[in-house]
Amino acid sequence: MVVKITLFSILIVVVVIALSREAIQNKFTFYPDRISEIPEQNIPSFISERQINTLDGETLQAFLFRHEENVQRPLIIYFHGNAGNLYSRFEPAKRLFEMEHDVLLVSYRGYSKSTGKPSENGIFIDGESAVKYAINELGMDENDITIFGRSLGTTVATHIAQNRNFRGVILVTPLTSGKDMATAMGLGLIKFMAGNSFNSIDKINNIKTKILIIHGDEDELIPYAMGKQLMEKFTGTKRMVTIKGGSHNDLQEVNSMLYWGEIQKFLL
Repeated sequence: MVVKITLFSILIVVVVIALSREAIQNKFTFYPDRISEIPEQNIPSFISERQINTLDGETLQAFLFRHEENVQRPLIIYFHGNAGNLYSRFEPAKRLFEMEHDVLLVSYRGYSKSTGKPSENGIFIDGESAVKYAINELGMDENDITIFGRSLGTTVATHIAQNRNFRGVILVTPLTSGKDMATAMGLGLIKFMAGNSFNSIDKINNIKTKILIIHGDEDELIPYAMGKQLMEKFTGTKRMVTIKGGSHNDLQEVNSMLYWGEIQKFLL
C-alpha cells in the first residue's frame, strides 16, 4: 500500500506537535493558586488592590504598596515565581517597600483573581501590561522603575527589560532557558519540546541597565550555574551575590543581612 503524504497532512502533524509541546510546557511550568488570600481587614492601609487590563484582554490582580499618594517615589514591579500567588509575596514586597520604594506586586493570568490561563507568551504580555500601567496610570517614568523577578519571574523581568530605560533589574534565582531547565529536571531526552522557550540567556544583553543577580549555591531547582552563566554573558554593569548554603526558597533565611543588604545597596 502506498501512503500519499500531502502538504496538508504534514501541516496537521506539525500543528499537533506544536500544541502538544505547549501543553506539556504549561503543565511543567505553571502551578497557579486561585484560593490562597489574605482577609481584607488584615491588609495594611498602605496596600491597595488594583486591576491591570492586559494588552490582549485579560484582567490581572495586583497590589500597590504606596507611601503617599501625592509623593512620587521610585517604583519596584515585582514578578513572582511559578507556584502560589501574589498573596504569599506580601512579606518580601513589604521589605522592599520599607526601602523607600513603592511596590507593584503583579499576578499572572490564571493566578489568584486574574482571568485567563498562564502561558509563556501570556505572562510576557502580563509583564508588558504592568509596565504600561505603571507609566500610564501611576505616572512613572521608565528610569524610576526597577524590575524585580524571582525564579520564573526572572524570565518576565528579562523579557520586558529589553531595550528599555529602567532604573535597574534584579534577578533572584534566574534560569537561562527552557531547554536548560528540562535538562536540570532530568528531562534531557525531551528537551527539544521546550523549543526556544524562556530563553533569557539570549535576551540578557538586550538589557541596557544595571543588573543584580542573587542565587544560592545549593539551589535544588534552578542550578546555581545558570545564574553564573547569565552573569558571565551580560556585558553591562552587573553584580552577582552568592548565598552560600542557600537553596531555591530560603535565601532570605539563610543570610538575611546579605540578601536584603545587597538589594538595598542596589536600589540606592
